[in-house]
This record gives sequence, structure tokens and C-alpha cells, in this order.
Amino acid sequence: MKYIGAHVSAAGGVENAPINAHQIGAKAFALFTKNQRQWVAPPLTSESIKKFKENCVK
Repeated sequence: MKYIGAHVSAAGGVENAPINAHQIGAKAFALFTKNQRQWVAPPLTSESIKKFKENCVK
């Protein structure tokens, strides 16, 4: 079985990407974890990573 997905917004934090994917009915998704137009970005926080994983499970 192949999964079809889309690039989804991670606005407000990467933890929102799984929620945004679910809202459009995606079974798979892709996202940029950082702004691809800048060289420097703060690292992902432990809390964001934890919430991202929890939202993937949901």
C-alpha cells in the first residue's frame, strides 16, 4: 500500500505538522523543520520534539 501526503505547514511549531496533515486527510506528510531561506535557526526544543511525536501517534 502506498501512502499519499503533502507538504504541510509547521507554523507555530513543528508539533503542528501532524495535526495539519490529519486535517487534510493525509496518511503521510513532509515538512521543513526550519526556514529553508535562512542559514541560522534555533534548534528544536525537547518539548517541541516530544509534542511532535505525541501528535504523530494521535
